[in-house]
Amino acid sequence: MIHWLRLHRLALLATLRLILAHPLASLFNLLVIGIAVALPLGLYALVSNLQGLAGQLPTETQASVFLHTNAGPADIGRVQTLLSQDPAIASARHINKHQALKDLEQTSGMADLLAGLGDNPLPDSFELTLKDGASTDLAALQTRLKADAAIEYVQLDSEWAQRLAGIIRLGREAALTVAALFGAALMLITANLIRMQILTRREEIEVSKLIGATDSFIRRPFLYFAAVQGLLGALVGIALVGLGLSRLNGPVSQLASLYGQGFQLHLPSLPALGLSLAIVALLSLLGATLSVGKHLRSIGN
Repeated sequence: MIHWLRLHRLALLATLRLILAHPLASLFNLLVIGIAVALPLGLYALVSNLQGLAGQLPTETQASVFLHTNAGPADIGRVQTLLSQDPAIASARHINKHQALKDLEQTSGMADLLAGLGDNPLPDSFELTLKDGASTDLAALQTRLKADAAIEYVQLDSEWAQRLAGIIRLGREAALTVAALFGAALMLITANLIRMQILTRREEIEVSKLIGATDSFIRRPFLYFAAVQGLLGALVGIALVGLGLSRLNGPVSQLASLYGQGFQLHLPSLPALGLSLAIVALLSLLGATLSVGKHLRSIGN
């Protein structure tokens, strides 16, 4: 066991010496790996931040019901009764069309223009607050309300939230797809780097095999090199994502302040970052294992 641990320690030290002996080449390799890690990780960070923002939004589902402009008091009373008896509706507030026109004149500053219209173009309407769980059956609610002849249009005020959830789902799938593509690219990058290492040390490997070195002994330094380089490259990728998010935080904060909100972009959680490091190290080891195995077989032949 002590000998086994000593061999692993020597392989790790040899890897660190090799990286430090060629700082410029190592830097370029780490940047290539870091960029390959930063792109899917950055997309995931944006999606997770958007998901966090969506979780802060009000979850109470609301709707607006607009009557036909020629609806009379009898129609309004019938619709109000219909709304009060619907099991999915928690409350309904009637908005008189004459009051709505006065409010529009006061808020829009176009009182003279609206006064010249003659007839009131606004319909009577109702603002609805739906009960918890009703948002799962919005289509059925719309069908029930539109069955009344006096109701012209039903608008769900939470439709934008549903669209946001759809965008988040699309972003999550896009992040997974990009991560899979760049994961394959990372394996190819690592395999190519290890291939170059093997070609430059081919004579050393041949001599080692002649004096009885096992394949595992020869393979060990290359695997350590791939794992260490993958971990360092992943840390570079995380740093790039953090730098990008910090640069975006200024415009994002200004935009959020316009809506009276405070919002900051953050890196993914520590478990997510730790999982990213583990995946990168695993992919690097896999690429190195395939490359080393192929070239050791060719050298043995």
